Amino acid sequence: MKPLLISLFSFFVLQTGHAQIFKKLGDKIKRDAEWRIRSKADQQVSRGIDTVIALPKKIKDKKKEKANSAKEAAAEITNSNSATKTENKNPAGNIKTAAADENDMTPKDGFVTLTLSANSVFTGGIITVSGESAKVKNFTQVEISVSGPSGKNVKQIALAADGKYTTAWIAADKPGEYIITVKSSDKKAQQSAKIIVYPLLNMSNWCDDNIAELNKAYDKLKTSADKVKDGISSKDKAELDKKIAAVKEQVEEVLKLFKHLNTAGKETAQLAKSGKRIPRNLSGNLSALNNNLTEQSAQIKALEKIADHEPQDNSICEYIVMLNEACAAFQTFTNFWSRSISTIIINITTDKAVPQTVGDINTAAGGIEAPYDFPLKELTKVYASSKVDAEALTSKLGKAGIAADLAQFALDILLKTYCGVFKGSFTHDYTVEFRNGKGENWWTYGVETKAVVYLRYPKDKNKGGIIKMKGNIEGNGTKFSFFEDLEKNDEFQDGSKGKIEIVPIKAYTPFSVSVATSEKDVMGFGAIARGLATPAYFNIVIDAEYDVDAKKIKIFLTRPLIDFSLTVANQLVFLLVGGDLLPYVKRLTFPIHKVFSTLGSVVRDHNEFDVTKDAKGNPVFTGKANKHLGNKAASIEHDLNFTLDVKKE
Repeated sequence: MKPLLISLFSFFVLQTGHAQIFKKLGDKIKRDAEWRIRSKADQQVSRGIDTVIALPKKIKDKKKEKANSAKEAAAEITNSNSATKTENKNPAGNIKTAAADENDMTPKDGFVTLTLSANSVFTGGIITVSGESAKVKNFTQVEISVSGPSGKNVKQIALAADGKYTTAWIAADKPGEYIITVKSSDKKAQQSAKIIVYPLLNMSNWCDDNIAELNKAYDKLKTSADKVKDGISSKDKAELDKKIAAVKEQVEEVLKLFKHLNTAGKETAQLAKSGKRIPRNLSGNLSALNNNLTEQSAQIKALEKIADHEPQDNSICEYIVMLNEACAAFQTFTNFWSRSISTIIINITTDKAVPQTVGDINTAAGGIEAPYDFPLKELTKVYASSKVDAEALTSKLGKAGIAADLAQFALDILLKTYCGVFKGSFTHDYTVEFRNGKGENWWTYGVETKAVVYLRYPKDKNKGGIIKMKGNIEGNGTKFSFFEDLEKNDEFQDGSKGKIEIVPIKAYTPFSVSVATSEKDVMGFGAIARGLATPAYFNIVIDAEYDVDAKKIKIFLTRPLIDFSLTVANQLVFLLVGGDLLPYVKRLTFPIHKVFSTLGSVVRDHNEFDVTKDAKGNPVFTGKANKHLGNKAASIEHDLNFTLDVKKE
């Protein structure tokens, strides 16, 4: 087997009328370059990166390829341990690809991205459409089309010098489902997104989902609190009841806001029945409010899905952790008004914030010119109660929001009272380098991470001997590095025969943060909320054994609760230039290993640490380790490291 199979499929077929010599050249390249880039690296790393990464040979028969892939997958599952089986279900993936294509590194035609400011809007509202494409030679603009109940509209948008574009779409007067499609500058790739245009009449019950989700989150909070009560003193139980009662009052305040917004929505819908047209700035503000409601509901549902797991065991410590996670859901309700709701409602009641992008003629000072004769004075009264609610919530809860006091009580009081807690910092970095048969580097990438490690155990059940602990390593990717030189890849050289040139345009590395978000989460809102906010985020469940007599601690990685998402990958946009001398825009996604795989490999061999005492007599343990696989003569070389510094609080 070759050390790495990476391939660039046939990128052009010469059109009829080209010179015969170019046709023969095209056919030759097509035959020689009939291969794909397929990485099994992530699966191998899941095994511990202890063996040479083996990749399939060049396969010309697609049916045979499928059969072999199925056999290989079966072999992987058979030979892997349970942790690896879990990991193989979600290997490091390509950006915006289906799960089945996560290891498929086949170059794709063209390059374009599409971002919408919202996925729903009221009639007359505004959606911002933006993205990026390749700006080279004559490829200077993208084509944007909108199709739906009002027909189809197509326009060309010029790319800026950096290849980015932006434009505004004013929602049609006809409600319904619209599809916005953008074609790349070379017309070879496209991205689409769906927009729902609502009539104002749909505002009658626009907060119903949010009310339901808020009640569901509160029920989950009460259930988690009930489990905690069974293991704490009567004094702490009484204090916990007070905290829950305070949360209930906060929830009722938010419910009052939602109910007033529902009432305002119904009255707005009644005003709309008059048939008078709504000013675009008003529609924009109502749409922004609706988008916030929709986004909040979606975030809560995503939190529920991620939080749908059992505690690591039935100890009081794990029930307290689950209570803290239940508090996390309420942060999305806090964000709802802290982001912009007060501003939006004020704009509605004062007719401010005219969108300059469309030059709306409606102004507060000069009156409302036809045909925008919607009764805005009535809306000032309609949204008055909602405005009072939003301002009161902002004042009462501040930046902390709902359940902040409860979360702090759970972590700072209950957890430390009933559980022994170890906490500290953790760093992990790794690099992977790929070389051709001549020893030349053609692909290298690296990842640096920072994390916080937590370990906990019930005090009443662990007073000596070997203390068994549960915990998490929670952190973020803080730096991603990436290098490629595809022309030095052996398979590319064999297939291209020197007749294809690669011209890189731009490389994209994943979004990263400078610190572990868990270090900055002073209110302790929990892992799930942070995981939604940062894509380069991971939370790995760990076990530990503390031998008090021998003064040793061993750590074992068990499973990832959350690991790098599919967006954590490197991407290259480049040109292929062949015999016809025409540039062909291509994009190629390079997968990145999951943290559970790489960290697991090095920790497994270096998992025991000496426990000492700090100046205050608290147990502490520190450590660092390196695992190096391969050398400068190898086709693949790995370098993995970690450091940790942990003490008992």
